[in-house]
This record gives sequence, C-alpha cells and structure tokens, in this order.
Amino acid sequence: MDEETEQAVRRHLATTVMSRPFGSLPTSIFPTFSVEIDIQMVAQGIHKARAIETATKQGNQDRVLSQLATAVSNGTLASDLELEIIRTLKRQPELCSKVPAEPAYMQFLLTSCPGIFECLVTLVVGAEKRNAMVQNALVSPLSVARHNALINSVISHASELTVDTLLKYLDVVEATCRLVQKSETRMHNVRSLCRLFYIAISQNKALVELVFIQLSSFCLSFLKVKEAADLYKRLVELRPQAST
Repeated sequence: MDEETEQAVRRHLATTVMSRPFGSLPTSIFPTFSVEIDIQMVAQGIHKARAIETATKQGNQDRVLSQLATAVSNGTLASDLELEIIRTLKRQPELCSKVPAEPAYMQFLLTSCPGIFECLVTLVVGAEKRNAMVQNALVSPLSVARHNALINSVISHASELTVDTLLKYLDVVEATCRLVQKSETRMHNVRSLCRLFYIAISQNKALVELVFIQLSSFCLSFLKVKEAADLYKRLVELRPQAST
C-alpha cells in the first residue's frame, strides 16, 4: 500500500471507527457502542480501505499505460514522467506484466528510458515475459549505452534467459562488432557479452552444449580479449559436465 492510499485509509478509519476528525485523539472514551456495532464499523472500514487501495492501483495502472503508449507514439518521454513511472512500478511491481512487450515498446524504452526498461525486466514475474522483453529490445547496432542498460537489467536473471534469447543477443552483438568502427566500442561489446554468458553458463550448465558452437566461435574470434579467452576456457571446462 503506497503512502497516498495509506493516508486515505487512515482518514476513513479515523472519521468512522473513531468518530473523530483525522489527526485528533479522543480525550475520553464513552462505551456508547455495542460490540456488534463496533465490529460492523470496523468491517466497513476494512471494506472501504480495500476499495480505496483497489481504485488507487487501477488508477495508477491506467495512468502508466497511457503515459507509455503516448511516449512510444511520440518517441519521447519527459524525465519527470519517467521518474514517476519508475516509482509507480516499484510500488506496484504487478504493473510490469501489464506493459506490452512488443518490439516498439521495448526498443524505445531500452534506448530512451533505460531506467523503466530495467524496472520492467527485473521486477516482472515470469521468465517467459522477461525473455520476451529482452528479445524484443534487441536490435543491431547495439550502442554502448543500450548495451550497458541491457546488461544491468538481465545480469541478476542470467540463469532464466532461454537459448533463443541468448543466441539472438549473440547475433546482435556479433553484427554490432562487424559494423562499429571504433575498437573501444567493439571491445566493450565483447567484454559485456562474455560477462553475461560467463554467469549464465556457470549458473545453468545445461546451456553449454546448446550454445557451444556459436559461442566458442565468437570467443575464438576475439581471443586477444581476456574476457573472451576466459569464457572459452570456461566453456571447454564445463562441456564434459554438461554432457553427463
């Protein structure tokens, strides 16, 4: 229950059950109510409190979805609205499952509102929805800023990423490395990918055999990068364990 809802509930209970204006306390208590009336008033207060909370959550959901739809349509979202949406998502994480996971939404959020994207991916319930969000956000070329936001969003859920998601991510990073001119950007993308895959295969060894050919090929292409060499060694080390 957020602060606004809590205040509304307290105000209702104070003015019905206590029969006093909000914020004041009775100086004396007179037993003028029967137990049955007291129970009825408390039950009514609880019912009202639940109704207020439900209405508040529904209002927040409608507002957030409307704001995001407008932002995706216009291609921009004011920074104050972005912060407001992030606060709402953290208070009501169940809202994350209501946000469309379609490419237009995910690519816009990863590029323009990485804070919201991170909130959605980390708070949404269910690996299927999380993988859909990540897959639909992936598009080449992957800039350093977008790559950083993506890694920050999925690193704590690396073991939940499916083979399809990981291979699409690998394809996008490979395509980006072929396109970018700056070696620093290319190396950053390689290191970021190796970091994520190292965690993913260490937490879920069954992935090793499923991604071995594509991932080992990538690592061998960048063996001069320490993280790529370390990941290749880890792949070779875990492969016998994964096949048993």
